[in-house]
Amino acid sequence: MPTVVQADLITFAADLSALLRDRPDAKTSTTERADWFDRKAELLERIAATDSEAAELATAARMTAADLRAGGAA
Repeated sequence: MPTVVQADLITFAADLSALLRDRPDAKTSTTERADWFDRKAELLERIAATDSEAAELATAARMTAADLRAGGAA
């Protein structure tokens, strides 16, 4: 298992907090919602190397972002 560097953990926690704080709602534009799902995927990809579930969640977030950009709903 990779060693977790304290600074990386603090940065991850700050990025996660920002992501949750900026969570889109029904009034958020499609573009902004898609961008948010990309941010979510980026965050999950950072931990995907140590957690296979995170890799799957990152893929799902990327797919949701692509669906939104293609005119789908999420």
